Amino acid sequence: MQKLAYMTIGSVATLLAFLGALLPGLPTTPFLLVALWAFARSSERLLGLLERTPLLSTALAEARRFEERRTIRREIKLFALACAWGSVLVTALAVGLSRPVLLGVVATAAVGGTIAMWWFPTER
Repeated sequence: MQKLAYMTIGSVATLLAFLGALLPGLPTTPFLLVALWAFARSSERLLGLLERTPLLSTALAEARRFEERRTIRREIKLFALACAWGSVLVTALAVGLSRPVLLGVVATAAVGGTIAMWWFPTER
C-alpha cells in the first residue's frame, strides 16, 4: 500500500513537473525533487523513465545538483523569481481586479517562491 502511495505521489509530481516545463510561472524543479524522492522509494522502472525524459533533462540536472549540494545557482534563482513575478504581472494585466482571488493565488505563489529562493543557499 505504501509503495502505491509513493508511486501516486511521484506520478502527480511528474505531471506537475511537465506542466512546469511548458507553462511559465509554474516551477519544474521542486516537483522533480518530489518525483525523484517518491520513485526512489517505490519504482526503479519509473525512476529510470523519469531520468531519461528529454523535456525534463535541464530541470533534472538542477534537481540533482540541489540534492547533492543543497544550493541553487544564482541564474536559476533569478529566472524563477522573474517567472513568478512576471506571472503576477501578466495575471494582473489580463484580469485586473475583476478576479481578485485568482490574482491573490498567483501573488501568494510568487511570495512562496521568493521565500524559497531566499531560504536556500546560493551556489558560489
